[in-house]
Amino acid sequence: MHPSPLLTEIAADLRGVVGVDLAGLSDSELLEGQAALEAVKRVIDAAAVRFAGEVGARSRSELGDEGLSRSQNFTHPAKLVSAVAGVSAREARNRLELGARLRGAVQLGGGVGPEPFPVVSAALENGVLAVEAAAIIVRHCAVLAERGLPADTVGGAEQTLVDESVQRGLTPDQTSKLAIHLRELLDPDGAEPRDELHQQQRSLTFFTSADGMVRGRFALTPEQGGLWLSSIEAMQSPRIAGPRFVSEDEFVAGTVAADPRTTPQNNVDTITELIARAAGAPDMPRLGGSTTTVNVHVALSDLEAGRGVGWIDGLDEPVPASTIAQLRCHSPFVTTLFGDRGEVLHHGKKQRLFSAAQNRALAARDGGCVWPECERPPSWCETHHADEWVSDDHPPGRTDIDNGVLLCHFHHSHLHKSAWKLIMRGGVPHVVPPAWIDVEQTPIPTTRRRTDLGARHRSAA
Repeated sequence: MHPSPLLTEIAADLRGVVGVDLAGLSDSELLEGQAALEAVKRVIDAAAVRFAGEVGARSRSELGDEGLSRSQNFTHPAKLVSAVAGVSAREARNRLELGARLRGAVQLGGGVGPEPFPVVSAALENGVLAVEAAAIIVRHCAVLAERGLPADTVGGAEQTLVDESVQRGLTPDQTSKLAIHLRELLDPDGAEPRDELHQQQRSLTFFTSADGMVRGRFALTPEQGGLWLSSIEAMQSPRIAGPRFVSEDEFVAGTVAADPRTTPQNNVDTITELIARAAGAPDMPRLGGSTTTVNVHVALSDLEAGRGVGWIDGLDEPVPASTIAQLRCHSPFVTTLFGDRGEVLHHGKKQRLFSAAQNRALAARDGGCVWPECERPPSWCETHHADEWVSDDHPPGRTDIDNGVLLCHFHHSHLHKSAWKLIMRGGVPHVVPPAWIDVEQTPIPTTRRRTDLGARHRSAA
């Protein structure tokens, strides 16, 4: 039977169903409709995999130019499936891979051999197993077969995974975890060769794209991934829990604390903070007596005016003046200053970075990042000059604790680029909100000093 006319009719009926006014459905009706729609989709997805598998079989390499994909002027069956189905190349490859695994092997006489995973195939055809879960089960069972486990053992694993996924209503993620545990139970010796493969595949590459961003790709072994994830989680874990009532001043301060970063942005900031912290560690390898150092080239006139750009050694994309100002506060960056004629100049300040003793004093005073509601401890903070180190009213060489505050990397960068200001009052740092948040621009005391609970209130008076 030619399926196209019937499928076309079904598609027309489905269009009438999915076009229903969802806003008029009750919550239960909406969820029931979602589940029913997914049941239909599972049947369709299973058929799509079978069709792709047949396309792949008819396009196998030994058929040469007589194969289906080449006869249609496509160099690979994935390109043919992608063009006909209107899906991505990646989705086409996934369908072809699963379809090939589920389809019986082509025999010498041209016939098709028995299905290697009949339980998965039946569950797919009946619409009770999602294609994504089927791919996971087949992949793990194929590994067991490749490892030389008996056919009945592999078949038992297939049956168990399908039954558990269907009867318990597991998501593909849950099926994957179950499959891994079952795989290790049946083949505990398989972990060693998999680890060897992981070790060979680990990588970290960087490249500079046309937009100036430094991009990269990485592949971590499970051990390395665990270390990365646990480190990121530890740094991002909030230490303030539970509801509390706030005053009007605290509400304004809470506006300061709002973190606009997305999860990927927060992740990259966290990794950068980890690297920066490691770079300054006492046991970090040194070059010429200094720890990890990055050179920034900037014209003196631009530095004094707070405009223009700087250039980091090894990168073609410049950084703005706000970034230079932030880096000069705390980071181990060496700034090479150039005059109007390009000559190298020596900047006259005697000491730019705060000493270790001064940083310890700031840690005792501020208790960590002074930005309201930020919980970064002192060890994760950078030191910021309240009165800019290059400002006219700041005497040369004056890097004193009454002019320094602790800020985490994110809020340090945010301060240099936003309309917020940070000032000192009576030795206590205060943030000044922009007028669009507080018309009066009332300074907000920010120190977390514990030795004098009234200091913050007195300093604001």
